[in-house]
Order: sequence, then structure tokens, then C-alpha cells
Amino acid sequence: MKRQQLEDYKKWFTNYVRGFYGEDAFINTNIQLKECHTHRVCNEMRKLSTALQMTADDAALAETIALFHDVGRFPQFQQYRTYKDQISVNHCLLALEVLAEHQVLDVLGADERAIIEKAIEFHGAKDMPPMNERAAHFTKMIRDADKIDIFELLVENYRILAEEPEKFTWELEYPDTPECSPEIIEAILNRQLIDYRKLKTVNDAKLLQLGWVFDVNFDHSLRQIHDRGYLQAIIDLLPKTEPVERAAACIMDYVTKKIDQN
Repeated sequence: MKRQQLEDYKKWFTNYVRGFYGEDAFINTNIQLKECHTHRVCNEMRKLSTALQMTADDAALAETIALFHDVGRFPQFQQYRTYKDQISVNHCLLALEVLAEHQVLDVLGADERAIIEKAIEFHGAKDMPPMNERAAHFTKMIRDADKIDIFELLVENYRILAEEPEKFTWELEYPDTPECSPEIIEAILNRQLIDYRKLKTVNDAKLLQLGWVFDVNFDHSLRQIHDRGYLQAIIDLLPKTEPVERAAACIMDYVTKKIDQN
């Protein structure tokens, strides 16, 4: 993909998102949240492309995926007033519907279009299905870039929840109680990804998110997550119990060993 096509897509994205702002302050705040997230993920994707020494055309393709990965979030929130896929709609599939409805990808060749659609469809899935090597590479890139920025947001908002709960504005899906489910901790100790349906508390969610490190695909990404202090910041906000400390040690041991190998 040529750089000019990416620039054209950026203009389309800006105009598309602008249409979701209105007089409802609640919707405006949440639309802005995802618009800013998208731009930060694009920035993370550019950094990852550089680290992987990708060609200019492939870097533009990767950034296009980042630009459109959450385009379904805007109609999702406008219609349902939530970002919870479980009670609204799969935002990944909705993104594909948006792109198809507006014929955004029609100017591309079949191969590039297929890669973009595959990466968007599975950027938020628990597991990646089998796919060809090139599509898998770009899908892994967006999964990593997305995680890096989400870690930044998690740390910021978990600190607000702990220190100034009256200023916490995110949807709280689980009770903020001290408990941590033993099966969540056991999954981390076994380096297994955790099913969202097993979460019972905010602390379970924190542990699940720490466990994302087992699903980070590139050394650059893991180093960014570690070196920016995201993992330790979330660990510091967990209860100081022996099971939690074992799980935290497992996370940090895994990450440091992976980083030291490269």
C-alpha cells in the first residue's frame, strides 16, 4: 500500500468519526476515548513497523489496520451506549460492516483487502485461528499494538479507581472487592490465557490483563510493556497475598527472561 492511500484513509476516518459527536456529553466523551485510542495505536504500530524493519508499503498497510481496527466502536457506542461486546455487538465484525458499507477498501487489491479484514476481525479475539503467514503477521502486529495502548489506559484508570474513585468514569463490569479467584491465579501460573467469562472481580480482570503477556507476539512489544512499567503498576494495585504474589512473580519472571533472551 502506498503512503498516499493511507493519508486518504486518515481523512476519511476523521470525517467519519466527526459525525458521532453531538449534544450528548456522555457519548462525546466515549467517542473521544476511542478516537484518541486509535491514534495512539497507530503510533504504536509505526514504532513496531520500524522495529521489524518493514518496507514503507507494508508499514502503511500495518498503520491502515491500526486506523480501522476499532472503527466499529463508534456506531457501537452510539447505538448501545456501551463498549461491552457481550451485551451489545462484536465490535470487530461491526468494523468490517462499516468498511463494507462505505466501500472504504474497494480501491485495494484483493490481497491487501483480505489482510486488513482478517487482522481487524481477529484483533480482539482470545485466540487467532489458522491463517496464511502474511495475514497472521499483520494480525499479530495489531494485537500487540492494541495491547500496548490498552495497558497505558488500564494503569491510568486503575490508579484513579484506587485513589480518586469519584473521578472514575469507565464502565465497571465487576465489583471492586479484594477477592482474586483461585482459578484465575492457577491459569497464570500455568501460563494460560483466561476466559473473560470466568472473571468475578476487578482484581480478576487485572490478573487477566497481566496474563496478556503470554499472548504478546514480538520482542519489541513485550519490552515496551515492561520498560514503561505497566506490569508493575498493575501488580502494585493488587492485594498483597501469597497467591497473588506468586502469580505476579510468574508474570515478571516470564517477561524478564523473554527480554533477556533477545
